[in-house]
Amino acid sequence: FVHWLVSSLFEGSMYIFVFMWTPAMKALMPDEDIPFGTVFATFMVCCMAGSSIFSTFIGSMKNEKFGVFVFSAATVAFILMTLANTAITAIIAFLLFETTVGCYFPMMGTMKSAIVPENKRAAIYNIYRIPLNFIVLFSLLTDLTPKTSFTFCIFMLATAACLQLRLSKRTQVIYTSVATKVADDLELGDIAEDLSTKNSED
Repeated sequence: FVHWLVSSLFEGSMYIFVFMWTPAMKALMPDEDIPFGTVFATFMVCCMAGSSIFSTFIGSMKNEKFGVFVFSAATVAFILMTLANTAITAIIAFLLFETTVGCYFPMMGTMKSAIVPENKRAAIYNIYRIPLNFIVLFSLLTDLTPKTSFTFCIFMLATAACLQLRLSKRTQVIYTSVATKVADDLELGDIAEDLSTKNSED
């Protein structure tokens, strides 16, 4: 359930951002001809950079713990968007969030593959989209301003970060229990092997 909620909160924030970043830019630069194509291209570069960051850190950090940093950085990005008074500040916040999006998809894909049973993935992934759709519809039908929408996303992502931290601690306990069990099994196996060797010598 926690994993499902975390996924919906982040992806809901992502879709709200997709709808709101252009009005936010227009509000900050009302008299400027904004190169939306160039800005969007930089978003894609940041997504690619985020995927590379995931590849770099996943070897030295547990996936669930990495997710805590991703959601925390996304929360900071939306705080900057909400407080931005200049286009430069807004762009920096946008790029930071897009980088976290690039980190999110391989991170979440890894988590889903470990948690969701393979034979039930199609049904469960469709269920994941139910709260996501409600979040997006709420944002669109209430006609919120960009700043209000970004504030809404701050609370969603802060909640996601807290839930991910809880999930990270829970999986750490599971990993520790499994490691202890494996170590005990190996130790028992070594003892049995020693006994077997001793009996054969006798």
